[in-house]
Amino acid sequence: MRAGRVGGVRLPWHPLALLLVVVLAVGTVLSWRWFVRPPVDQPIAADAIVVFGGLGPRLERGADLADQGYADVVVISDPADPDQRYTANGWFCRNRGDRPGYPVHDYEAVCFDPETHTTRGEARYVARLAEERGWERINLVTSTDQALRARLLLERCWDGEIASITVPTSGSRPARIAYEWGAIARATVLRRDC
Repeated sequence: MRAGRVGGVRLPWHPLALLLVVVLAVGTVLSWRWFVRPPVDQPIAADAIVVFGGLGPRLERGADLADQGYADVVVISDPADPDQRYTANGWFCRNRGDRPGYPVHDYEAVCFDPETHTTRGEARYVARLAEERGWERINLVTSTDQALRARLLLERCWDGEIASITVPTSGSRPARIAYEWGAIARATVLRRDC
């Protein structure tokens, strides 16, 4: 029997081509569900609003939630490079009202530099802080492409309730999706602990 024929009947697809089509279809559906339109929550009254680092208007969304009264504490990932004098969001935590569009706020802002500049490092820091302060509920602000992984990593480190709030992804969506596939694979296969 020749490849592409079964019982003398010519098949329209070679089995490997069919497998490739199935893999691409499943990959597309999962990419859409996990990285383009992930499950999200409505904001909840919480102990803190946590803003993980990355692309998109995350800080703006976190500040907006605090202004609406969803929590009295905003925790912001604000990594510092050794050669930087100022961090990207330090002005927000200093709370002097000297940045256009950000008046002095009456909630606490905590900027932190994660031990590793990764989502996993952010999750570890937030879990320690939540345990120290006795938090039970947080609003986690991240971008749509990172939402699934950010929640997964934080849930591994902390047992509290998490409402996942997203902002649109900025940057190249195909590149972000490719990155997230690699990152979620690493998180589920190689790094299964907190």
